[in-house]
Amino acid sequence: MRDIYCPIEGDLLRVRDRMNRHYNIRAGNLDNFAYLEKYTEDLCPALVLFTARMYGGITDRVVSLAQVFQFIHLASRVHYNINEDWQIKENNCSDPRDGCQYPVLVGDYLYGRFFTTLCEADIMDYLDPLAEIICMINEGGIIRLKNQPGGMVRAGARREIIRLELAELLAGCCKIGGQLAGAGQECQLHLYKFGFSLGMAVGMINNEMYDQADSYFKEALFSLESLTPVKNRDDLKGLVLFLRNTNTDSRKMVC
Repeated sequence: MRDIYCPIEGDLLRVRDRMNRHYNIRAGNLDNFAYLEKYTEDLCPALVLFTARMYGGITDRVVSLAQVFQFIHLASRVHYNINEDWQIKENNCSDPRDGCQYPVLVGDYLYGRFFTTLCEADIMDYLDPLAEIICMINEGGIIRLKNQPGGMVRAGARREIIRLELAELLAGCCKIGGQLAGAGQECQLHLYKFGFSLGMAVGMINNEMYDQADSYFKEALFSLESLTPVKNRDDLKGLVLFLRNTNTDSRKMVC
């Protein structure tokens, strides 16, 4: 992935550095209370940066928006992997990261940081769509938990869960990233479709639904080609092709 992210590497480092400043709190580093190192993938901020780079360029506000989406992603992943009470009792875990209370609080803290970052960067205009994305992520989590009484989500519910927990998030990265950078309404629509299809493809892979992922990769490429030719569009195409062509194990680590 490093070669794919090369055009935005410096800006990704800015996102990481800014976020790292918020990980040390009075009680200690957040990683002592939740497994944050597991969720350090850069796909969300990379999509924001790549999209903005195609239009008005990567400004300080764009970097802040990339940071916002990464806070949302991290918070959702921390909450996604929280142990249930029966698991905690069964495992007799002593590490607070394996429990329930600390990861819940870390996830909530990260959601709070998404809001403060919006305020500090003066991009509160995007609060409504971002809040809606968070609602959809949590709705997906409710459906997932409701459909896995035996530890397995029923196949019929997986597609909807992937849409709510991941596809809408990546769609937002692309659409709002483009909007902030100056993309027009029609371009925003294509960017949304691109991010949505990419999110569905990645979600299918992460759920071992490999036979269904390729059609979504094709849809993502089609949406990208539907955009009025813009500078640096091939960077996103390269990202899609990399995710599509790389081996299964690497794919499952994407998001």
